[in-house]
Amino acid sequence: FLPQRQLLLCFGGDVEDEKTGKMSSTDQVMVLDCEIMLWYPPTVSGQIPSGRSGHSASVFEDTSELVVFGGVKNGKWLNSASVLDTNRWRWSTIRAIGVAPPHRSYHSSTAIKTDDSTRLVIFGGNDDSKCFNTVHLLERVGNGKFAWSHPKCSGDLPKPRTGHTATLLSDGHTILIYGGWDPNTEDENSDEDLVFGDSFLLDTKTWTWSKGPNPRFGATNQSGKSAATNGGRSRVGHSAVLAPCSSDGLQVLCFGGRLPDNEFANDFQSLSAM
Repeated sequence: FLPQRQLLLCFGGDVEDEKTGKMSSTDQVMVLDCEIMLWYPPTVSGQIPSGRSGHSASVFEDTSELVVFGGVKNGKWLNSASVLDTNRWRWSTIRAIGVAPPHRSYHSSTAIKTDDSTRLVIFGGNDDSKCFNTVHLLERVGNGKFAWSHPKCSGDLPKPRTGHTATLLSDGHTILIYGGWDPNTEDENSDEDLVFGDSFLLDTKTWTWSKGPNPRFGATNQSGKSAATNGGRSRVGHSAVLAPCSSDGLQVLCFGGRLPDNEFANDFQSLSAM
């Protein structure tokens, strides 16, 4: 999202052919102008990245750039990175200094502004055989160049996962990770897939993990009654935003997702961000 221009950017994903019903990955960029609620495809140029799904896309607000990393296309996992200059709608392939993380999809990427640079924090994701719980940095180092680094984290590390959410808190350096799943591991207490309902906090100044707040079901409609059935804490493929709450503080507000019993949720879960 580009707040100054009120534009919501979307890149890639799987689309269905209306005639054949087959799914394929697209390389199209779509933009929603939130002032007039109009979708349109900008005319882009440059080194357009291949179509993909399960990638991440994050905005560097100071330069109005969209950075895309990873994803999967036709069963092939990717670890390439590209940047879209939204002032000119021009793509460039990022040829970063250092070694890129292993190929992955359905990871999270969080843009963080520091005093001297902007960095992208990559966490989790999966390839065709395993999930990850490592942290990787893609950082702008000047003169249009980027560099990869791989900080060693301490503390209470999350289990490997994919399909989680990552939300930057108001202090500008703490990331809250919530939910996700490991499709390669079964729950110890059942024969179902391992879907997580925990949260973790990553301090990107000290690279220390700690356990996060428990999610709470409490969303109500205007009449004060619950607007949806509580789907429980464990979920994957949900969405999350940093939002105000009734106690004059902040919360990470999560919506939807897939539950352990293969049902889909339409409820809200709230995690304290105070």
